[in-house]
Amino acid sequence: MYTRTLLLTLLSLLVFTAIAFAQDNSRPSVPGGMYDKPYLKKFGQGTAIGGYVDMEWEITENKNTFDQHRLIPFIFSEITPRIHFATELEFEHGGEEIKVEYAALDIQFTNWLVYRGGILLSPLGKFNLVHDSPWNDFVTRPLVDRYLIPTTLSEAGMGFHGTIYPNEMSVLGYELYLVNGFNSGILDMSNVRPDGSIPVNIRNGRGSPETDNNTAKSLVGRIVYSPALGVEIGTSIHTGKYDSDSNKRLTIGAVDATLQRGRFELLGEAAISSTEITGNTHTNQVGFYVQPNYHFGFGVVPGFPESKFTGMLRLGYLDYNSSVTGDQTLRYSAGLNWRPVEDAAMKFEYQVEQHTPYQSTDANESVGTFFFGMTSYF
Repeated sequence: MYTRTLLLTLLSLLVFTAIAFAQDNSRPSVPGGMYDKPYLKKFGQGTAIGGYVDMEWEITENKNTFDQHRLIPFIFSEITPRIHFATELEFEHGGEEIKVEYAALDIQFTNWLVYRGGILLSPLGKFNLVHDSPWNDFVTRPLVDRYLIPTTLSEAGMGFHGTIYPNEMSVLGYELYLVNGFNSGILDMSNVRPDGSIPVNIRNGRGSPETDNNTAKSLVGRIVYSPALGVEIGTSIHTGKYDSDSNKRLTIGAVDATLQRGRFELLGEAAISSTEITGNTHTNQVGFYVQPNYHFGFGVVPGFPESKFTGMLRLGYLDYNSSVTGDQTLRYSAGLNWRPVEDAAMKFEYQVEQHTPYQSTDANESVGTFFFGMTSYF
């Protein structure tokens, strides 16, 4: 009843706002999202294919390895001007892991009301929606978007999304879906601590696209507002029961922001989760990242007039249990990449990570890792 009431209320508010302000505009509400891909080859009247690939080289004190990490083909089809289908297939680590990452059918009633159903990219934070390797400047993904928002988070479900244009400069977008949600794999029962507490690993509880482990549906949604080109702020939530008895709830909330001014760019995302362990016991996790970028050296490499360099810094933090001492990770990253064209990049990243163990105040010795990556849309 709670989920149904909340869903109807949010949809009513969105519909009312859309009727008042909707305009026809082509600016995407999620730059870099599914409708903002470089589909390079078209077949027939409305089908296009593309994808991206990346290759990584990781070097630490005890590790030196190449990894053909991702090969992601995607297909987009405009069945009619108002009916679209898109899919992404994921081949990881040279084909050791294969899955459907995205497969959704859209039926557009108007700009602000589009039905979507299938295997969805959950709109929990922005990074999960724009996680493509060529789109991002670093080789690795932020801590918060690996373990608290477990990117890539694909879920089976259905709902609505849309874009509203309050005026010529601003964009308001929303996504709101019912999905299968997480499962009890988020509780690491194989690693119960001496004090009896159970570690929470949200990444291990990503649900099945085939079946739900309980009869309760989860709700996930995001609202994003861009008052002008280069400024964007979003807020999102994912909430639902995760155990087979539909008794225990997991809720994740996130905020994200982007600021672009000339050659400077600032990205950030923060998230907090609450996992119900028993009726009166919860585990809360908190994480964030902040990332300034600076673009320079436009066209200085002979033979590549569209090329540019980008220097990046990133501070990432994750607290796996905010109610106890320790169990925290702090990561510093610095990077440099060169893009011969906008859709391809050679990336260099050096990462230093410190972890403070559970119930400890002393961080482990810093661990440094070097990454080199090559990636491109195709």
